[in-house]
Formats: sequence, C-alpha cells, structure tokens
Amino acid sequence: MTSHSFHLYLYGPQRGPIGQSFEQAQERLEKLPGLFFELDGSFAWMQKPGSNEIYGILYDAAGGIQYCDLHGRCTLETVRQLFHALAGDEVSGLEVLLLPERDLQDFQTFENRWSQASLD
Repeated sequence: MTSHSFHLYLYGPQRGPIGQSFEQAQERLEKLPGLFFELDGSFAWMQKPGSNEIYGILYDAAGGIQYCDLHGRCTLETVRQLFHALAGDEVSGLEVLLLPERDLQDFQTFENRWSQASLD
C-alpha cells in the first residue's frame, strides 16, 4: 500500500463529537504497537519511521472527544486502524476535514479518494 502525507481534523457525525470518551479512546490507542500516548491527549504512532508515522491530539469536553487533529504520513490501512481506535466501531459516520484545503468529507469518500490517489 502507498503512503500519503496528510493533515486533517476528525469529527463525529455532522461535525459533532466522535462519540467516545477520552478514556475509551485512550485505552484502545494504548493497545496499538508503537503508539505513545500522553495524558494531555497528544500521541505519536510510529510503525515504520519515515513511512507510517502519525501525530495527533484529542480534544475532549462534556464527557466526549469533540474532534482529533491528525497529521503524518502512512497507508490507508494505518489510518483505518487509528480511526477504529479513536471511534470504536462507529467509523462509518465519521467526517474528515482535510487541511489546508478545508475539504469536508465523510469517511467513505475519504477512503475512496485515498485509494484513488494510490492508483494515480
């Protein structure tokens, strides 16, 4: 699979909360091999230096994750693993705001465009 560089904000449905508590996401994130999580919500995941590296921070309020700021370079499969760790089984309703373009996409569109970019 092809690696891509990216910067995005991850939201829940209709740009709302992701639907998981900080603690739920933290527990799943800490199970990913090579992921380092800080109690302020920042994390770094380095599976393969130079090709699969993601840096992020969780923003939580009112008992849930409001959004997550992510940037790095990785494969689509790595992004999928991270999104599942952040949102549990509720990834289909996630929305992705690509930066700096400010292009808002649902998760399926994001996956399709990533896959298409890999073919180009």
